[in-house]
Amino acid sequence: MFPRIPRTFPIVTLLFTGAGVLVALALVGCSADFPPDPLAPDGMPPPGTPDAGPPATGPSTLPFAVDDWFGPSGYMGDGESPGGIKDVAVCANPRPDTWIGNCHQFTWTPGVKMWAGVFWQGPDHNWGDMLGLTMPTGATKVTFEAWGAVGGEVVSFGVGMKSVDGFEAKLEKVTLNTTPTEYSIDLSAASYGRVVGGFSWAADMSTVPVTFNVDDIRWAK
Repeated sequence: MFPRIPRTFPIVTLLFTGAGVLVALALVGCSADFPPDPLAPDGMPPPGTPDAGPPATGPSTLPFAVDDWFGPSGYMGDGESPGGIKDVAVCANPRPDTWIGNCHQFTWTPGVKMWAGVFWQGPDHNWGDMLGLTMPTGATKVTFEAWGAVGGEVVSFGVGMKSVDGFEAKLEKVTLNTTPTEYSIDLSAASYGRVVGGFSWAADMSTVPVTFNVDDIRWAK
């Protein structure tokens, strides 16, 4: 979408009197019809159909790091409240430089909704009101590393925002340990084109804060 730019045009009004000519200048605001702002005032996108504007360019080859193209901007559940989810860009135990993408350390503090999650979105804050990113064909899996702060954390992971992308693939209820472990989400049966939800996680059923790490998220053949 293009930013909303108010347009005003000067209009000159000529008033004639018997004594002569009186010229009055007035500025009158003439508003053009523009599409709604990408984000509503409360920070959430308005409902509507995807923007038919310029194509959202995505990665051209596999594998690629999800963090290079999608942003963890879609906070859900308790994450919609300030402080419900914290994302530290560098994990407590940094991973080797040979790994790709960012290392995230998430802490979910349970609130009234008793669940939380994050979508990596393309572009950021896109819930379907904008076009997703074009994706290279041939991806069969999304791999990532995950581990918990104390072990025993239960987290689900996924790819695709079904109502928008037309597909979703999940890895449900993974019990994490404290050792970085590689996991894989199967995409072999997924039919995708443009994609909004490049990766996601969700957790529930906890009354105490849950801290875990996710690293090296990538789409691959």
